[in-house]
Amino acid sequence: MAEFQYVDGDGEVYYDLTETGNDATIDSAIFRTLSAEGSSGTGLIQAFVRVQATGTEQGYNTDGRGVPYDENSSPQFTTSLLLSDVPIVEIDGTSYYEFRLDINEANSTPLLSLNELKLYTTTNPNLTAELGSAAFDAATTPIWDLDDQNLDGTDDTDNTLLLDYSLQAGSGKSDMFFYIPVDDFGGADPETTNVLLYSEFGTTGTLDDTDGGDFAGGGSGVGLWGDYTSESGFEEWSVSKVADGVLTGFKWDDLDGDGMWDVAMGEDSGEEGIGDFWLKYSYTTGNGNNAILHEGVVNTNSIGQYFIPLVDGNNQDYTVTITELGFALEIPVNDNPLDPANYTLEGWAFTFDGDGTLDGVTQVIIDKDLEGLPEGEFQVTEQLNFGNVEYGSISGTKFVDGDGDLETTDDQSAYTEAGGWTI
Repeated sequence: MAEFQYVDGDGEVYYDLTETGNDATIDSAIFRTLSAEGSSGTGLIQAFVRVQATGTEQGYNTDGRGVPYDENSSPQFTTSLLLSDVPIVEIDGTSYYEFRLDINEANSTPLLSLNELKLYTTTNPNLTAELGSAAFDAATTPIWDLDDQNLDGTDDTDNTLLLDYSLQAGSGKSDMFFYIPVDDFGGADPETTNVLLYSEFGTTGTLDDTDGGDFAGGGSGVGLWGDYTSESGFEEWSVSKVADGVLTGFKWDDLDGDGMWDVAMGEDSGEEGIGDFWLKYSYTTGNGNNAILHEGVVNTNSIGQYFIPLVDGNNQDYTVTITELGFALEIPVNDNPLDPANYTLEGWAFTFDGDGTLDGVTQVIIDKDLEGLPEGEFQVTEQLNFGNVEYGSISGTKFVDGDGDLETTDDQSAYTEAGGWTI
């Protein structure tokens, strides 16, 4: 891990998290572009606040409506959060609560600044008051502040974190991990303590040589110049929840299109998995008023493997439906990761999807106690593995041979391009 600070002419400190592996330590908190060892890599991601606006954006998590700032009003994305729902990881012998940030900017303008970050505990999970108001102050207790390290209401140092969407392009991926020591919450009871996280993005605007300053230890900040306003999709804070079980399989490149995953033989490495491919899953546990719909998207890793988090069946077997979505569009149609319109399969055809229907969908029954979970194995043609073949293309031009000599030389003017023919 490496930490890089740039201090501008006004004394504002910028922490560079625009490169993979960079980190920052501010007061008692740690910020990383990569998760800490022991962090839950395979599990459910629970969003608790999503904000979106052009230029600058801000907001905090709450069950209250209408929301006070730029928060998404759906309870799927903006909700209260108990401290007990925040996972704990250990870093160098110290226990930390882990929060995740997923940013969504355009590939052409991937930079974004995180200018304000504040943590509170609150007695009111339905709070909608603005920060600094009497109602907000009465219902909250400050725990940690990016700028106000003494928590006395006055900023000590103006700190900003600089982020780059292109490091983990696509929604649903964590671009930054925020670790706050468990001890910072004192003796708070995790089961009854509500956590409120406020953040503000984009107020840095354009960072360039007119800002002055240099890197701590020497050097200019030219490598950080750019536009850090919020210009595209949403920013979302979440926490990971360890799944009760995991359903796993593979997506492979069926080069010959025969619906069979050809294995390695001799010098032939066989057909390989396809990475960064997205699939949707859905299943329902419970019945009637107790029914809970679980759905989400997962993407394959570098060897084509995907992992779907499962929960206990509540004394009933259930069916998981897995649907191929494709590759994420560079510019999504909307901010709903479940919408197939945000993905493309152009140029690819289904060759195997587990149930023989070749529609890119398969279903599997899960035991209520998650016993005997099925598993797709590498280079095996079986139910939880999906095969696709990528088609090539050929092109040409259809002409009307005006003089019938089967030649194109010397009399090009006799040839006219013909449309409306079926080849």
